Amino acid sequence: MAEYSSYHLASMAAGIGAATITTTFAPQLGWEILAVIALSGYVGGLLPDIDDADSSGFKTVRWLSRVAAVIVPVIQFLYRPTDLLLAVPIALFMVSRFWELPHQIMKRGGHTHSALAAVCLSLGVAWVAYLTAGSTAALPSFLASSSSYLLHLLLDDLENGRLTDSSPNSRASLQAIGRGRVLEFYGILAIGFISFFALWGI
Repeated sequence: MAEYSSYHLASMAAGIGAATITTTFAPQLGWEILAVIALSGYVGGLLPDIDDADSSGFKTVRWLSRVAAVIVPVIQFLYRPTDLLLAVPIALFMVSRFWELPHQIMKRGGHTHSALAAVCLSLGVAWVAYLTAGSTAALPSFLASSSSYLLHLLLDDLENGRLTDSSPNSRASLQAIGRGRVLEFYGILAIGFISFFALWGI
């Protein structure tokens, strides 16, 4: 439990830190955008553990995605009805059997523990941030999520002594691509590409 608490605290600190830094560069942003940025940083720090259905990170991200599946379409309906057609299918996807997919195709320590996953999954977080708070939240949310994601991987290595272990069997969490099933690799790439092209036009 102490392990999970440290990751949650680090993720919270990264999210709050990202929101604080954002106010330095963009002091005109409202509190709701800063809250979305902070939440994006928090979620980003938990995403590496979505390959373990028993982890608190997986359970927290699944719960937050179900909350977002209700909140995001309501926001679209009230403020940006033109994006409602995009938000409703995503919401239905999030409350359906979506969270059984990572459990079925991923295994512990696979492709989610990589820099590629940090970019691709953080693009997904940025897309949800855009749907929630508008285009000004997209880039800061991506940076907050990806930074927090990489922090989680570094904490993994520190905890397991991999940064100082030079043995050939030692494998660092912070890798470019990672190892795991091919299906997991293509799933992460698909999330990244879909999110990138969805954000391209904003």
